[in-house]
Amino acid sequence: MAPKEIVLFDFDGTIADSLHRLLEISNALAEEYGYRKVQREEIPHFRNKSTLETFRELEVPLLKVPLIARRVKRTFHREAHLSAPFAGMSEVLVRLRDKYRLGILTSNTEKNVQRFLEQHQLDFFDFIYTSSNIFGKSRVLRRILKEKSVDAREVIYVGDEIRDIEAARQLNMDIIAVSWGANNKKALAQLRPTYLIETPAEIIRLLT
Repeated sequence: MAPKEIVLFDFDGTIADSLHRLLEISNALAEEYGYRKVQREEIPHFRNKSTLETFRELEVPLLKVPLIARRVKRTFHREAHLSAPFAGMSEVLVRLRDKYRLGILTSNTEKNVQRFLEQHQLDFFDFIYTSSNIFGKSRVLRRILKEKSVDAREVIYVGDEIRDIEAARQLNMDIIAVSWGANNKKALAQLRPTYLIETPAEIIRLLT
């Protein structure tokens, strides 16, 4: 692996254990926007699906996705402090902060993320970038590289979803795919990420 200057993290499902609450909020809007709810027993099934495949199976109107996302984020903001970091993630971030520049790229809002970080004494990230387009992370990755004056080889991305791997691949950026978030190990492995891990401690072993 080439030497890295920046470690870039996804937020929900990678740092923050918030997916179940986000799902509850989304289910509460299902009837209003005309899609079906995800039942708890279906969660393992959808962890093997991409975001687009999930939307199709749930019959989510794609034109309404930006509006639904805004509603979910606004509701989540009121209780962002109730989520917690995944076990072991706080230790990872503390270990990495003196060796790398740390960043976050998320489809959540900066306010939600900042409130969470402050609540859990993790507000030592160098930057937070948000992507309002749920499928637009590759464009934001390009903007990060340009604004931080780094090459893709100098950045490693840490994410929990198929779309994180797809975004990194478009820029030939190394990615650590984590199996404790939205997509499971089987789904992530099919896209052949640079690294595929099952515990936060493995991040430390890879990067320190």
